[in-house]
Amino acid sequence: MPLSQVLRELLALSERVGLEVRFDAMDPRASSRGGTCILHGKRVVVIDRGAPLADQVGVLVGALAELDVKPMYVPQVLRRRASS
Repeated sequence: MPLSQVLRELLALSERVGLEVRFDAMDPRASSRGGTCILHGKRVVVIDRGAPLADQVGVLVGALAELDVKPMYVPQVLRRRASS
């Protein structure tokens, strides 16, 4: 599955669990490509929109791994990617 499709699937899953995802420009010299924060009492994932697609997917996988998504349907290809 192409990374662009993986990202779309992860974004759909994020929406189902109520996780807000924002793509913003970040300093290219920063060591992080994004992460999770609490903004106005709500969990938000901020992802560097200029980061390579693989890094964007990695940030989102990391944020979703912090949540309990096991009771939800997650496509098998995403489960394999998250565990590798």
